[in-house]
Amino acid sequence: MSVIRVKTLTVQLIDAQPDRIRVCRIDGESLVTVVVPREDIAKAKALPDIPQRGVYYLLDEDHGNVSRVYAGQTTKGIGRLEKHKAEKEFWNKAVMFLDDNQNISRDVLDALEAKAIDYVCNHGSYETDNTAMPRSHVDPYKEEAIERLHERILFRMAALGYDLDRVDQGPTGAPAVFHTKKNGIRGAGRYNKATGHFTVLAGSQVNLSKPVLKNTSVAATHREIFNGADGVAEIAEELEFSTPSAAAVFVLGGSQNGWTEWVNDEGKTLNQVYRSEDC
Repeated sequence: MSVIRVKTLTVQLIDAQPDRIRVCRIDGESLVTVVVPREDIAKAKALPDIPQRGVYYLLDEDHGNVSRVYAGQTTKGIGRLEKHKAEKEFWNKAVMFLDDNQNISRDVLDALEAKAIDYVCNHGSYETDNTAMPRSHVDPYKEEAIERLHERILFRMAALGYDLDRVDQGPTGAPAVFHTKKNGIRGAGRYNKATGHFTVLAGSQVNLSKPVLKNTSVAATHREIFNGADGVAEIAEELEFSTPSAAAVFVLGGSQNGWTEWVNDEGKTLNQVYRSEDC
């Protein structure tokens, strides 16, 4: 008879709300997982006995369906989210993995963050807001422990319903045209499922009155072709962007989620077409 392996995950629902703040622990592990909706940061900061050091993921997610991710580290616990709330508009939920300082040393924290960033940049089909890989040096004798810790984090993410390995399940065939008509601006483009790139088509309008925010990943050089013009401009040739959101930022300005801004002729968003569980 084979041995049944069991892990016991305890989930505490703060204020008895199933999809708000959650504190999760696994028997025999010191790591504490805290799920924090964007609107609940202040309440989460008041939770007692929450460690301060660890890594976290900022997610743009809908019922576990992740469309955009940012990975980082913290030595200030839940308080680290305040700055991200002010500077990053895309995320609606944070998942934090925290422990005491004696269990996660400084070099281990740096290496764990680097591993988390590398993972989100090379797995799944979501977008990532991480643009640089941090440098880290760790004692070779600690590498196995870091790998185990990262595996525990991935296990907890999956157990909570956030699959960092999920890939697009969109339709096959020629790419459909998607549109945006936000604030009177009309743009059109095509999504390449194989590369994840989005091409804005010639004739699309660009809202130059709303600048690109400095914390977005869109290349500013694309807007420089208009030589400082104001108002609305029309592009004369196709432009390819690394993500749908970068394309939406280029067209609409500000900070945009391309997975919800681009809509096809049937009224379905890019997210619904390429990431829906029904596809």
